[in-house]
Amino acid sequence: MRQIVLAFALIISFQSHGQITFIDSNTSWNQLSKQAKEQDKLVFIHFENSECVQCNEVASMGFGKEILKNTFDEEFIAIRCNVGTANGRNLAQKFRIMSSLMSLYVDSDGNILHVNNGSTGDSYTYLNGAKLALDRKGKKQLPDYEREYKAGVRASAFMREYMVKKQESSMAIDDLLDEYVSSLPTDSLSNFQTVKGIFEFFPAVNSLAYQTIKTKTPKSITDSIFNSAKPNDRKAMNEGIIENSFRIAVQKRDNEMAQQIAEFARESQGKDRSKGEIDSAKWMTKYYHRTGDTRKYFESAIKLVETKYMPLTIDSLDAMDDAAFKAQQHFFISKRGKSDRGAVVRSMAIAPPSQFIYLEMNEHAYQFYELTRDKELLEKALAWSKRSMDLSNEKRKNGHTPYRLGDPNFIDTYAHILYKLGRKDEAIEWQTKAMEAQKVSGMAYESFEIRLNKMKEGKL
Repeated sequence: MRQIVLAFALIISFQSHGQITFIDSNTSWNQLSKQAKEQDKLVFIHFENSECVQCNEVASMGFGKEILKNTFDEEFIAIRCNVGTANGRNLAQKFRIMSSLMSLYVDSDGNILHVNNGSTGDSYTYLNGAKLALDRKGKKQLPDYEREYKAGVRASAFMREYMVKKQESSMAIDDLLDEYVSSLPTDSLSNFQTVKGIFEFFPAVNSLAYQTIKTKTPKSITDSIFNSAKPNDRKAMNEGIIENSFRIAVQKRDNEMAQQIAEFARESQGKDRSKGEIDSAKWMTKYYHRTGDTRKYFESAIKLVETKYMPLTIDSLDAMDDAAFKAQQHFFISKRGKSDRGAVVRSMAIAPPSQFIYLEMNEHAYQFYELTRDKELLEKALAWSKRSMDLSNEKRKNGHTPYRLGDPNFIDTYAHILYKLGRKDEAIEWQTKAMEAQKVSGMAYESFEIRLNKMKEGKL
């Protein structure tokens, strides 16, 4: 969960002039539904927990932006609930929530219209979710599709709509997608738009749907689908397939499938063999961590970070970001034509890929802190943590950033590892820096202060 907080912390602004109006967290679903019907509104439910105070603080920053206030106050009954409370558990059970960090947009009848997974300080994520939910208000809902499906409706258009509706509710569609692909005429699997539509549902690499395309669709068509897609769309398709496959592999503890995912990640980078090797190693490392294979996780993480990340310099990170920007810029210019005066894209925003390098380094450092007391491993983690701080500080020094004193999350990681290594005085010094950096950034700093006090008491 730490990764979710950090990833969004890089791109958010911390000025706050408004706040979504949340009602009493003990308000039951029956009361929420009644109010929503009476006021012709939707219901926004943000689930949180007490284990990740930072995650809750980050969400508060997102909710505190003025751009959200009018939309949410006028169109939604909004509630924040902790899944550790009685009402939080009841709401989570009603909507079959498996994660305690997510937001639901639902209608007064309890139909899920949109889901935001995780916790973010990016207000536009919540605003875009609200717009999607409002657009779906009053339209055909999932229970309607479920009734028709049980009644035997299997038309292709219906199946596609049904899968889209389930995806909107963050529900798995693996079996439905297999059924849909199996029902298609063989010649349709040579149709560009049909196959592209299947890929947009992110079939798992070992699924019937994926294997059917692999065996029955000409490779020239699948290559064309990915090569002709916008960079962000191509990235979304590749990542969607990988993440959906990864979910299944972890659930089943399927090592062979994990290897297939790693190979898919490698191949998705095309001619960039170095990037392909890194992505392949990243997913195997993540798989070992998620399945609790600590020995293999340590081995894989050390190999990845020591050989691929630690040797990186600021110049190499700058080159990485420049290449990503130019690739996206080239795509838009080539698509719009050389004679088009508007070929220079005015609103092209990409996340610099270099930021994920030091995010990952920090994440692995913190996971080592959580998983081991081995001094040698912790010393490695300390070096990774220090390197992640140095790289992030150097990359941000000339840009607009709230982190004038450094990224408080990275400093926090460094302090924790020092503490576990028995270097208590140094840990307190760095945790104090983390708290000050968080305060200067405009973020709430309660959680950092709590950890600082625990360090001083020797109870962390």
